[in-house]
Amino acid sequence: MQTGPLRAKNFTYHLFPISLILGICFLLFFRGIGETEFYDKQEAREALVIWEIHNSGNWILPLRNEEEIPAKPPFYHWLGAVVASVLNRVDEFTARLPSALLGTLGVLLTYGVGAVLWGRGAGLVAALVLSTSFEWRAAREARVDMALTFVLLCSFVFFYYQYKNGGGRSKAIVLGIFLGLATLAKGPLGFVLPSFTFLTFLCWKRDWAFLKRLNPILVVLTCALVAGLWYFLALSQGGREFLFMVIKENFGSVIGADAGHPHPFWWYVPYLFLGTAPWSFFLPSLAIFLYRERKKLAEQELLYFAVWALTVVIFFSLFSQKRTVYILSAYPAIALLFGAWWQRLTSESTQPGFLTRLGGYLNAGSFVGLSALLIFQSANQAPLSYLASGLGPKDKTDLAHVAGLLLQHRTIVLMWAGVCALGGIIGIVSVKRAAWERLAWCAGLLMIASLTSVRTLSMDLAREYSFKPFMLKVVGTVKHAPLFFYNSEDYSVMFYAGRHIHRLNAEATAPCYILVWQNEWEGIEQKPGSAVVLLTSESTDRQIPKRGHLLLVAIPNPEVFPLAKTASKNSNSSNDPVRSPHVRHRL
Repeated sequence: MQTGPLRAKNFTYHLFPISLILGICFLLFFRGIGETEFYDKQEAREALVIWEIHNSGNWILPLRNEEEIPAKPPFYHWLGAVVASVLNRVDEFTARLPSALLGTLGVLLTYGVGAVLWGRGAGLVAALVLSTSFEWRAAREARVDMALTFVLLCSFVFFYYQYKNGGGRSKAIVLGIFLGLATLAKGPLGFVLPSFTFLTFLCWKRDWAFLKRLNPILVVLTCALVAGLWYFLALSQGGREFLFMVIKENFGSVIGADAGHPHPFWWYVPYLFLGTAPWSFFLPSLAIFLYRERKKLAEQELLYFAVWALTVVIFFSLFSQKRTVYILSAYPAIALLFGAWWQRLTSESTQPGFLTRLGGYLNAGSFVGLSALLIFQSANQAPLSYLASGLGPKDKTDLAHVAGLLLQHRTIVLMWAGVCALGGIIGIVSVKRAAWERLAWCAGLLMIASLTSVRTLSMDLAREYSFKPFMLKVVGTVKHAPLFFYNSEDYSVMFYAGRHIHRLNAEATAPCYILVWQNEWEGIEQKPGSAVVLLTSESTDRQIPKRGHLLLVAIPNPEVFPLAKTASKNSNSSNDPVRSPHVRHRL
């Protein structure tokens, strides 16, 4: 790997961009992560595992709510548990902090790679593109995706370093450790995806001789040792239930009708465009540039990153199950390609082509359009209502809440609109004058302002859906008495209860309390006086709006209260982990 641009200057030369990147990441990834309450199943689901590790001390196979085997390996949960142990608490901040830290480190590593290969300007643009890409919001979420993405990023970068500087046993061991950690982050995918990318690159280069210098056997053995030790210990604790979960999570739902998120092959194309907006307006120009330079890509250190980005997107496109975060590991490669291309754009005296100028005008114009949308919405003209016709019930409800929040925060919205309008105009003038460096900073600062404004609104949106205030009242009312779900469970309710909550069963002792959804309560045939509603939540279920509010009901005599006939499918059913009371008993 070339090191000229980085070594040509001392560390102080890079102190300003690093400080700037840290400031941007603080605003985008750290601000408000402890104040935004959990309001969907995904974050609370992973936070519950951290809570179990912290409270039970079981770091191998912590059972969520004492009975559910987590569907994901524990690398992210271990990081969260370490933070929780240091701060001696498990809350929104400690659950999200690992993602924020890893997301920031990923941006810094991307800057470092760009600075090493093409210079400080390229590294800074790459870091700006990555940090302001909407999909990189995973750095604010208590989910395993950013942990996986960061370790994959380390794997991809280290392999290229190894390729440029020769193999060796020590390098093979380091690569094996990265692949093992990636496997501990999300299963065998952490080994298969980078290995497939490495082989694709070597095939493109027709450099199969490097495989021998790579020491693949040592890489595989190291990976197996790092990840296999946990799988062995978890299997000894979880038995066949754990084995069934591994098969179901990694093979059963990846392809076919059982896939949890089935989409067509081309599905990632529009979502990749949206995930990298507004930088994605330059994607056609970038693609044409790479095609024209195809014979020089390796010489210009671009080939590997193009193969990396394409391989990740194509790999996940082959499977029926798709989610936007699956291709998150392609974003650093795309950002680096942008950085290298932008460096060429600002350093060469040649006039940019039509598509580049068009992309610049669309980039800047998108902020002017956003400004107009915000102004019309704050004037109660309801332009967002035109988007509701093609949305599902949950998205329509979310859109209605967002429209209401925009009206409630008129001052913030108008300031946001003013900044976007002014910045958009400056961007348009920059394109006209071919001031591409100014355009990059203008677009980056506008994205930072926009994402910061969105974070402020999302904190209020979280309060609309969160059951935290309700559960604080429940805990104060119930105290140490038995508490059950009547039928459908909810991970965020479990988390804020700070205790295990199982489903009501025939063994329940009197008196006890149940948490029951409004639609379930209306369907229960009960005798007069057999139950009393004590509390009703102000929020409703975001995942399944028809469930309505959550009720706390006192049951004086469980023997005369009807039990649920079946366990209904609820908001936790997607990618539902294996329930294993047998494992709970063994543990």
